[in-house]
Amino acid sequence: MGNPAGLLLVAFGLLGAVWPYKVTRFGEQMDAIGSKRSLSDVEPADWNVMLTRIVGGVCILFGLGVTFGG
Repeated sequence: MGNPAGLLLVAFGLLGAVWPYKVTRFGEQMDAIGSKRSLSDVEPADWNVMLTRIVGGVCILFGLGVTFGG
């Protein structure tokens, strides 16, 4: 079946690679807790969405290596 830690990395990587805007927006909303900004007004920066997609892809590749590699 493979290493469970690798499968977990693949799962989190898929979230970031497939839905980077939603994942990044959720993170920004969590950062906005306690501030005066409304959570519905929070928007992630374009660079942050792209970085989330890239990191998600790297997590997928690393997770597959951990799962099926030696």
